[in-house]
Amino acid sequence: MPISRSRNNQHKVYIPSSARTNHYLLVKFPLTDELISLNNQLIDRTSEQPYQRLYQHLADSFFDVNNKLDIESGQFIANGKFARIRYSPEKLTVQTDEEILFLYSPRNHYSQNTYINGKKRVRVITLVFLANGDDVRQTSAEFHKNVLLALNEFIDVNHINKSTVRVCDHQHFTYDLFSKDKGVTGTQTHKLRTLKNRYAADDISLPDKRDVLTYVVADLPINRRIKELLNIDKSKEQPYQPLYDLISHAFIESANKQHLFEGAILANGLIPIVRSRLEEKHKAAGELQKLSFNPFEPNNNFTLHFAGDCLVDSIQFVIIATEDHKTSQGYGKFLNLAEQALRSTAEKLGYVNSKEELVIRLHQHLGYDL
Repeated sequence: MPISRSRNNQHKVYIPSSARTNHYLLVKFPLTDELISLNNQLIDRTSEQPYQRLYQHLADSFFDVNNKLDIESGQFIANGKFARIRYSPEKLTVQTDEEILFLYSPRNHYSQNTYINGKKRVRVITLVFLANGDDVRQTSAEFHKNVLLALNEFIDVNHINKSTVRVCDHQHFTYDLFSKDKGVTGTQTHKLRTLKNRYAADDISLPDKRDVLTYVVADLPINRRIKELLNIDKSKEQPYQPLYDLISHAFIESANKQHLFEGAILANGLIPIVRSRLEEKHKAAGELQKLSFNPFEPNNNFTLHFAGDCLVDSIQFVIIATEDHKTSQGYGKFLNLAEQALRSTAEKLGYVNSKEELVIRLHQHLGYDL
């Protein structure tokens, strides 16, 4: 009996009660010649912003449909920028040349905004559906279903070619690995079932052809104590490379002991954007580090992305769950292994658990074409 209970517990993960949860869907469709032709009357080619009226028309339609179906938070993006969403107790939107960062709390923040560049014909239009409520993970299937209803009506109203539309479902848990050491009491218990199985329980069937990816991003701040682990020789061309090597070696050794072999380590100041692709490709684009992994045919190595001549604010560890990490019960065991690897890394680096944070964000992604 004790052995059976122990095995069962391997598939459960105990997340701090203070963990933050996000759920959102990104929908993308191209601005095709066909769509342009259908809305030619809305395009003024003599204007400095010839596409402004078209984008605003589509945005108004998007918000009308959302209001009809009680989807209170949505963002319409037609300026060529990447949309990134993170939890924050304070509502904030930040734009750079490459991205729009939306910081929000599902419980407290509601918004409908447009981000348009009417001067140019964008390649892709992005619709952002943000979940709201006290427990967005519990209501994720209902939200996904509601978004599909809204999306299909939006497609019909605007005569968009359905086969060109891409739907991506994103869910996050964010928490400090050492919350308990800082006095946080209480836990949430999860098995981290696949999105397919969770949605099937609510009679939502997903297309057979879909991309899935589960992974962890952990953020290790480079504070003064960490910097002083080595004597940094600033006369060198890459004075911080030995520090990054020290930390990466500690992590890779710890991860491999937990049978975690796939991912990346970033010490270049860029933001990791992780996607599932048949072929692994990694590319820096502005402030973004695009990382692509195939969880079904992993390369079994951690790729390194360092800028040894710069002191970064933090090192980021990306840990990919491969097909071998998925059990019949979900990804709970995978997250337990990732936590153990990160605890071991922190111990090797002399972490002060009661004072220093090591923030983990678990991602569960699902993408498919309509």
